[in-house]
Amino acid sequence: MNSEQVLEAIQSKKISFIDFWFVDIFGELHNVGMPSYAVNQASFDSGMEKLDASSIVGFKSVNNSDMILKPDPESFRILPPDYDPGHRKNARIFCDLYDANTHEESRYNRDSRGIAHKASEKLREFGFTHTNWGPEIEFFVFDTINVYPSPYAATHSYGGSGYSIESKESPWAKGNVSTAIDIKEGYYPSQPKDTLEGFRKDVCDDLYHYFGIRVEAEHHEVATSGQCEINLVYSNMIDMADNVIAVKNLIKVKAKRKNKVATFMPKPIFGDNASAMHIHQSIWNNTTNIMYDEADEIAQLSQTGRYYIGGILNHASALCAISNPTTNSYKRLVPGFEAPVNVCWGLGNRSAAIRVPMYYRNQETSKRMEYRVPDPTSNIYLLESALLLAGLDGIKNKIDPGDPVEENVYKLTAEKKREYNIGSLPVSLKGALDSLTNDCQFLEEVFSKDFLDKYVELKYKEYTAFAQTPTTWEISMYADA
Repeated sequence: MNSEQVLEAIQSKKISFIDFWFVDIFGELHNVGMPSYAVNQASFDSGMEKLDASSIVGFKSVNNSDMILKPDPESFRILPPDYDPGHRKNARIFCDLYDANTHEESRYNRDSRGIAHKASEKLREFGFTHTNWGPEIEFFVFDTINVYPSPYAATHSYGGSGYSIESKESPWAKGNVSTAIDIKEGYYPSQPKDTLEGFRKDVCDDLYHYFGIRVEAEHHEVATSGQCEINLVYSNMIDMADNVIAVKNLIKVKAKRKNKVATFMPKPIFGDNASAMHIHQSIWNNTTNIMYDEADEIAQLSQTGRYYIGGILNHASALCAISNPTTNSYKRLVPGFEAPVNVCWGLGNRSAAIRVPMYYRNQETSKRMEYRVPDPTSNIYLLESALLLAGLDGIKNKIDPGDPVEENVYKLTAEKKREYNIGSLPVSLKGALDSLTNDCQFLEEVFSKDFLDKYVELKYKEYTAFAQTPTTWEISMYADA
């Protein structure tokens, strides 16, 4: 849609309010609503002077805080009824961010969506037209999460601090004989154990009918207590990033309406599997899948595709700062829980960081790679951009990933890993940030130094706060030391 069509739709569909969406540098969704009568052609042509950027984490200082929101008419969608209990008919539009303090129109260099646009333009330098992306979004839906009374309780005489998670599916809940799912036994259960099947289908229906987002499949995941997965049908880079933001927000909104809580925190439950966001990727030149090569006898994977994989593996540690950006992310990236902690690739091998699917159907159109490291706390715009740039760096510098690993990497000895030259991912957020600091050249043509410096600075602060905070586990282990 163009702006004229959007304005016409607002009138003909009797839209009451428009929600203008944008994300901060960590991918957190922000919104400003305007009554439909206040939106006109100038809103699209010149943008809207509605943003105090000093109030958004990681944006601007208070003495230089003006920013313009410029709506992208192609992202216009009518919102599902769950977004407004008052029964108004609302719509949403994603916005691009522009500096207001310059004489010439200038895209804000910390606008994540702008970074993704800039990254996608790099494809032309390599003779490619577009990329396709297909994420598998995992998340938990609990009945409640209680945190008591606060992270600061232990130092303020509030009687200590801790948390509890309640779910009808959990093995520790009372009175749930018919719905209890044991640790690591939640993969594809049927009703009544799967208490969230109806919830997921409601989400999928709204995604399709309101947002135009096509779902490939939905199901319960391995962990107990409401771990779910929704897989999206592939789309281009910007549309898919917008879609992921919409999916995550809709899940949270619908859970809240049902008096539940949805979380994309990777590892909320000790001893059980965590949530990932596996990303399928392919590169194209018009209708030609660049990753496909019929002559390749091993995997029908082109040499260009191998170089793309080589680039991502070469920069895997630095990528973790973007693909796994929280302290909790590294409670997932540990052996024993199906998390890819080893830097290698394989054919149909889910124990490797990169898997090349080996379904021998429609290989010419479906040949792709799947990066299994990311989790759903990542900023999807930055994640897609960083993966693309790492892959293009591999193509540019002909970084060969070596032979695919056929064995179960989880069970390889340290000696075997050395023999296969298999490295390991960082074990902490600090390790990932250190890696990014030392290996960021492949990003710098798209991610400005200003952006990377601010991102790393804020994430180091996050890690430091975590490292200085005593936990319930530490108190129970060391209080009698």
